[in-house]
Amino acid sequence: MKIIHLCLEAPYNDYWGYQDNLLPKYHRKLGHEVTVITTNTKHHEGKIIETDIGDYYLNDGQRIVRLAPINYKPKKIFKIFRVFNIYNLLCDIKPDFIMVHGLGSFSVLQIAKYKKKVNPKCRIIADNHLDYNNAKLKSSLKFNLYRYTLRLLNKYMQKQYDKVYGVTPWREEYAREFFGIQASKTGVLFMGADDEKIQFELREQIRSKIRDNYHILDNEFLIVTGGKIEKNKNIQTLIESVKDIPNVKLLIFGAIGNDMKEEMKKYQNEERIIFTGWIPSDEVYNYFLAADMAAFLGGHSVLWEQACACKIPCIFKYWEKMDHFDLGGNCYFVYKNDSKEISNLFESIISDNEKYQHMLEAANSEKAEKFFYSRIAMECLEV
Repeated sequence: MKIIHLCLEAPYNDYWGYQDNLLPKYHRKLGHEVTVITTNTKHHEGKIIETDIGDYYLNDGQRIVRLAPINYKPKKIFKIFRVFNIYNLLCDIKPDFIMVHGLGSFSVLQIAKYKKKVNPKCRIIADNHLDYNNAKLKSSLKFNLYRYTLRLLNKYMQKQYDKVYGVTPWREEYAREFFGIQASKTGVLFMGADDEKIQFELREQIRSKIRDNYHILDNEFLIVTGGKIEKNKNIQTLIESVKDIPNVKLLIFGAIGNDMKEEMKKYQNEERIIFTGWIPSDEVYNYFLAADMAAFLGGHSVLWEQACACKIPCIFKYWEKMDHFDLGGNCYFVYKNDSKEISNLFESIISDNEKYQHMLEAANSEKAEKFFYSRIAMECLEV
C-alpha cells in the first residue's frame, strides 16, 4: 500500500522520535511504500531554521519530500495560512492512505481534490495534538476569525476524513469543540514509544551501567524525570518532595530552561539530586529502564507514554481525561502541587514493598504495549 504522511504545520527533523517520525517508520517496517511530505524547516539548537527543499530517502526506506510554501500575496495573511503545492505530487505517488498531522493546514484541500478526481477509494485520517492547555488561546478579533476559518475548513474536510484522532482523550475533545469535528468521526490514537529501541532483554546491564555512571547504589531507590526543565514541569516541587527521603535519589535529564536556571542552582550540590543535562532521545528509554520509578508533576509530554511503555511504575500529575495511563495500578496521580503531600506518597510506596510490587506487576502487564508504536502504526490503518 502507498502511504503519505502530511506534516506541514511544524518543522520536521529526520530520525527524531516524535509521532510524525515513528508512524512513518513503522508503516515502512510493515512493508508499505511510505512518503512524508513536509516543510523546508527544522529545529536546530533551539531555533527553527530553513533547510533545503528536496526529495530523498532515509535509511529505513522512507521517502522525504521537503517543500517551501507558495509565495502568495499579501504575505501577512499567507504567513498564517501557509499553503504548499502538493496536488501534482499526490497525483504522481497515487497514495491509497493519507495521514494528515494537524488540523490547521489549508493544503489539505488538495487532498480532497485528489480523492475526488483521482482516487475515490483513498482512505484519509487526521490527528490533533492541541488541547486547552498547550494551545495559545486568545480573545482577539483576529484570533476568533482564525478559529472560525479553521472550523469552516474542517467542516468541509471531515466529509473526506475517515477518522480524526486526538492523541489523548482531551485532544479528541478539543478536535470536536475547537475545530468542530463531529463526534462520530473522532477517536483516540495514543502517542507512544519506539519499542524497537527499548532493550528489555538488556535491562539489568543497562541498569547497572547507568547507576554506576552516576554513583547510584543498586539498593537505592531511583526516581527519574526529564524533558526540558521549565516552570510548568514543577521540577522544584518534585525535588523538594524527595530530597529528604532516605535511600532515594532523583535523576533529572534534559536541558534547564532560562526561566529555571537560578532556581536549579541551589540544588546543584544536593547529594541525592542528579542533573544529567541533555541526553539523546534514544537514551531516554535506557534511563527509564535503569529507574525504579518515573515521576512527572507538570504538563503532559510524550515522556509519560514512553515511561509506561518501558514498564516502570509512575507518578503523574492528574489532568482531566488522562486516566488511560492507569494500567490497573501501575501509577498514582497527584492532584495538588504540595511537596509534603507528594513526599508522603513516595514514602508510602517505598516503605511498603507489597504496594510497590503491585505497581511493578501492573506496569509489566501487556496493557503497557498499547504505547508501542509498532501497535499504534497498525491501529491507525484499521480504517
